[in-house]
Amino acid sequence: MAVAFGQLCLATVLFWSGLLKLRDVSAFRRHVATTLPRLGGGLSAALALAVPAVEVAAAGLLLIRPWAWLGCAAATLLLLAFTGYLIGLMRSRPDASCGCAGADDTPVSEVHVLRNVLLLTVCVLTWWATVRTGGGPGPVSYAVVVAPAAVFGVGLLHLGELVSFFRPPRTT
Repeated sequence: MAVAFGQLCLATVLFWSGLLKLRDVSAFRRHVATTLPRLGGGLSAALALAVPAVEVAAAGLLLIRPWAWLGCAAATLLLLAFTGYLIGLMRSRPDASCGCAGADDTPVSEVHVLRNVLLLTVCVLTWWATVRTGGGPGPVSYAVVVAPAAVFGVGLLHLGELVSFFRPPRTT
């Protein structure tokens, strides 16, 4: 069941993140152009389309039994690249949105990096459990964990917003 949980959690995060970026791709394109100005207009536009496409493709691969390992590898590479981007963004433009769920307005923070470390841990554990078990989970395992994995995944994706919601307001 651990493999099914990890696959569904990661697939939910990647699919939902990609879908939110594609929902308003022009806003995400502006976000990429603003936070990565060295790319220029053409490359930032291409990246704004490529990132959600790769996220959705990796989500799909995670759910196809012979290709699940490739989905884990793609998720790991995406999360490593995005974690580096977040760390760079925290240093250069701490007031900017992370762009995790499209062009939202939640400023980048250590919470986003922590979220990615947790997701990277899920990737590694899922890959390890997949290799260890060999055959992969059956339909019953997926049915049992689909709801908790989806809720956990969406919760992790929006961890920054959840933390800011529960954080007491600053008084100046």
